[in-house]
Amino acid sequence: MGYQVKYIARWLDVLMITESKRSRLRDLLSMLKVGEEAKYVSGEHISRALDISREAVWKYISMLRGYGYRIDAKPRVGYMLVQRPDKLYPWEIMLELGKCDMVKEIIYYEQVESTQDVALRLAEQDRDSILVVAERQSRGRGRTSRLWISPDGGIWFSLIIKPRVNVRDVTLLSLATALAVCNTINSRFNLAARIKWPNDVIINYKKVAGILIDMSIEHDAINYAVVGIGVNANVSIDSIERMISNTDKHYYGSTSLMHELGKAVDRVRLLASLLRELEHIYSRLAYRDEILAAIRSVMMLGPVRVIEGEGNDAFIDGVAIGVDDDGSLLVKSYGMIKKVTSGYVHVRYVR
Repeated sequence: MGYQVKYIARWLDVLMITESKRSRLRDLLSMLKVGEEAKYVSGEHISRALDISREAVWKYISMLRGYGYRIDAKPRVGYMLVQRPDKLYPWEIMLELGKCDMVKEIIYYEQVESTQDVALRLAEQDRDSILVVAERQSRGRGRTSRLWISPDGGIWFSLIIKPRVNVRDVTLLSLATALAVCNTINSRFNLAARIKWPNDVIINYKKVAGILIDMSIEHDAINYAVVGIGVNANVSIDSIERMISNTDKHYYGSTSLMHELGKAVDRVRLLASLLRELEHIYSRLAYRDEILAAIRSVMMLGPVRVIEGEGNDAFIDGVAIGVDDDGSLLVKSYGMIKKVTSGYVHVRYVR
């Protein structure tokens, strides 16, 4: 199944990349390796492989250079890819992702107010299987309309899906999404990422990723779901701390994968891995017991303070002891077990 790709440049002009150009960019990049596999590839070989003229080869090389790729050229020798830009370009995602029925179209922004808002407008037009990704957001949204700081270096995206799940199970969709994020981080980097109920992913009690799901439900049927995910991949934590610590009274600290690992991560590979894991997890949503068991295995439990409402007056101190079958958090307080549901509820883990 082919992709349709839109590239939205810094000046916000829309450049439509045709299916043939998309395929050739992807195939050209697959021929030009970096690192230890780097070698010169002759223009004649590229011309034959892509079934294009030598002049067209040069135009594609020039196009890639314009997008920030460092490509060395030697007369009568060929071309060698020296360095890829750290960008979430659609053709890079496609090359790494391979076949994925969940993503049929990719829309890329250098900067956008909110990928979630773009995706929601498309979903209202009955579009689906669309990935909207941005290098940064100026007005990213979190739960309860809180600002989501989205600088360069992160992975900020929204995905339009039509989940095959019973309406009574929609509360598990956010937790299942968090499970996919945890699984991806832990499998790729061996970090102890855990779910902070209801929609955050944390490492060492600090937020590394967040999830926002907007859904249209009508007559006991799900029209669509827009899954928004933000991952602090190669983000400067100092910049986030400066922007958010004085504006969000429920802020509990942030971290990034780069901070935890001491080095930058490959964002394209991480995003592709996450998309594959999301597709796998979503395909298993009908198996409630299996999904709940997996969610419970990575859920952060222990002493908590549950703050109800946007104020700080109403709160419950207790111990998070598990997740109920409907996805609510079970908190034991003064000998009684309370079910904490979504809404204006904030859970603070007490260390």
